[in-house]
Amino acid sequence: MGGDALRGEGGARGRGSRLRGNDDAKLPPMATLADLQRWLDNPLPAEAAERALLSGSMGESPSKYSRSPAMWNAAFRDVGLDAAHAPFDVRPEHLAGFVEAARALPGFMGSNVTVPHKLAIMPLLDEIDPIAREIGAVNTFLLAEDGRLIGFNTDADGLIASMLRPLPGKAEPFLPSLDGRDVLLLGAGGAGRAAAFALAREIGGGSLLLTNRSPERAADLAAQAAAATGASVSAVGQEEVLAAALRMDVIVNASTVGQSGVRRLGGGEATSLEAFSSLAPASPAVVADDGDEAAFRREWFAQSADAVAENNARSAETIASCKPEAAFVDAVYSPDETVLLRQARLSGRKTLNGKGMLVMQAAFSFVHRMTRRHLQAAGLDPDALYDRVVAVMAEAF
Repeated sequence: MGGDALRGEGGARGRGSRLRGNDDAKLPPMATLADLQRWLDNPLPAEAAERALLSGSMGESPSKYSRSPAMWNAAFRDVGLDAAHAPFDVRPEHLAGFVEAARALPGFMGSNVTVPHKLAIMPLLDEIDPIAREIGAVNTFLLAEDGRLIGFNTDADGLIASMLRPLPGKAEPFLPSLDGRDVLLLGAGGAGRAAAFALAREIGGGSLLLTNRSPERAADLAAQAAAATGASVSAVGQEEVLAAALRMDVIVNASTVGQSGVRRLGGGEATSLEAFSSLAPASPAVVADDGDEAAFRREWFAQSADAVAENNARSAETIASCKPEAAFVDAVYSPDETVLLRQARLSGRKTLNGKGMLVMQAAFSFVHRMTRRHLQAAGLDPDALYDRVVAVMAEAF
């Protein structure tokens, strides 16, 4: 299906989506790509101006690591949708401006949301899906035809599907079931909240143990997940988690510890988490950042080397004493193998990185959320596309 067809009904719907009813007086000012660009730290790709429709992945610096643009653009080409998917590097102080510019941009469909905006974006949206409201975090939002911005959370769907459904190219799922398993979840941020509710619904007679750098956040999340699902959910401090890990069947990292890239903290300072295992306490140095990444890394490593060595040693010692059949899952997909997963693999345990979770949640969002009405406007049946989109996105990852 060519672009001309989509510049008809699909493109027109995108451009008219800012209407509130039929009252022309309520049309907000029309935004341009330049209006969107002013809130971004990265340049928009040329495709953003060449296509009728635009979606993206919005976070701190997805242009440096996100696989989503390649995956989504491959799916758009495969189904013939005249659309582009771009990375949106948005600083926290620019989030509100970005959201309002996106709302007023003709052809804007929506965006994935990643670190650190999954919670902060919620007050800026017009409606939150009940599941995302329960989780307390949004990882995707769409622009509805009536102009409302609606937030959803597909992280939970992606995590469970990646663990319990065969991934493309695999004959068997990573795990046959979570029922009756004792699961340790590392992290209670946006992804951790989604994982907690999803895992609690799957463990049946098993148990879920949470930990987080902020113990109060982990305890609050455990209470909420237990109340919502009736499952056995509790929290433990980071210093106690190493002993607790020894009895676990599944260990899941939903924190950003182990993720590649430089974490810019504002005020001219930055840090990095890639060298650490999420299983043991991590204390990375915070150093000055003047934009010279090589210089930053030299200084950061010099100051963090002892902390990295201690973290890695404690993690390795713990993993070596875990159950031989324990399975390790990391929601991080960049790098392909985090310190946690490398140590687990080298110790003979099963491992799964975040690729499957990203592919499954992206395909779910493509078919059921962000792109659904535009697929329908193009004469496509979204419900018939899921397996095809999963395969295309996995290949493009």
